[in-house]
Amino acid sequence: MKNEDMKKYMETIYDFWYTSNRFYYLWAKQYGITDLAFFSLFIIYNSKECVQNTITEKLSVPKQTVCSILDNFYKKGYIKKKINPKDKRNRLISLTKKGITFAEPILKELEKLDIEMFKCLTEDEIKNYVEHQKKLITFMENYNNN
Repeated sequence: MKNEDMKKYMETIYDFWYTSNRFYYLWAKQYGITDLAFFSLFIIYNSKECVQNTITEKLSVPKQTVCSILDNFYKKGYIKKKINPKDKRNRLISLTKKGITFAEPILKELEKLDIEMFKCLTEDEIKNYVEHQKKLITFMENYNNN
């Protein structure tokens, strides 16, 4: 494929990425939270317990941003922090009952929405999409490790 054709595809892929980000930004906004706060909740909920660095690395955002999100959740009573016995410098973060009550309906609603979205694809299209994404992610991870 020629470079000019490749550039057109790249522009389209970036537009897809921007649109996807905007979708989740607007979706989280209807619940009164930011997309980063939503994805932080998602990570904590699914891991049951994690350290701040897990969220920072998965979302690729500064520690201060995650700290601010977690402080806000803590003030609202959504999370609890306890000393990590493996590393006393890091606190283990988990959702409180209030946090689960807040997060669970939002996460379940998004899960339903994501399932509905994927229904516009065939099973083979979903499998191909996942396989293609894996190849691109593998390239990115190898590039970053070199």
